[in-house]
Amino acid sequence: MFAGTLGRSQFFVRSCIVGIAETVVLLICIALQYRAFLGPPGQARYQLAATVFLVSGFFCFQRIGFAIRRNRHAGGGDLLPGLYAIGLCAALVLQVQALVVRTNDSPLNGLAYAALLYLALTGVWLYLLFEAPGVAQVDSAPSPSRGRFAEANATPALSQLSLAMEQAIAGERPLPAAPMPNQPQGFLGSVRRPPPPPQRTQFGRRGVK
Repeated sequence: MFAGTLGRSQFFVRSCIVGIAETVVLLICIALQYRAFLGPPGQARYQLAATVFLVSGFFCFQRIGFAIRRNRHAGGGDLLPGLYAIGLCAALVLQVQALVVRTNDSPLNGLAYAALLYLALTGVWLYLLFEAPGVAQVDSAPSPSRGRFAEANATPALSQLSLAMEQAIAGERPLPAAPMPNQPQGFLGSVRRPPPPPQRTQFGRRGVK
């Protein structure tokens, strides 16, 4: 669940699927217990709140996993997913509390703080969606100091090679000879090659061949 990474498109599609599925399941739960939803607060309302808490908790767990994987892909720190997870849990508690104390006279009672928190969580979700990846750029970008040293070493070698070629073309100097490969060294010095096998002599009528 929390392993791996998620790209921008995968994070967007999966978050939308989870949001639509949660909305459909919650509407089905409320439709099945509409008497508790429309009636006064009481024991039936507690059962409905427990059902909503379990359903929303499952989808909240899915959202936290998506946020962690997306943040890992973007190269962010560990603080943002932690705050996002705490905000989702707090919003879930406020949502259940608003459902328990809800009345027909004030159907939006207790949803003000939950709405503000959900608005802030939407901003965090948009930041996770549109933030630029950082790990890939850091890994793929060459180091400035390394690039300077490489250029500094390559420039004198190229200038010496071009000067030697110009002098060879003009006839002032011969072409530079390629360096001979070094023989591999053994434990006590250079490796000795085995002597060639002796040739067999054959005796014929006229002498040794």
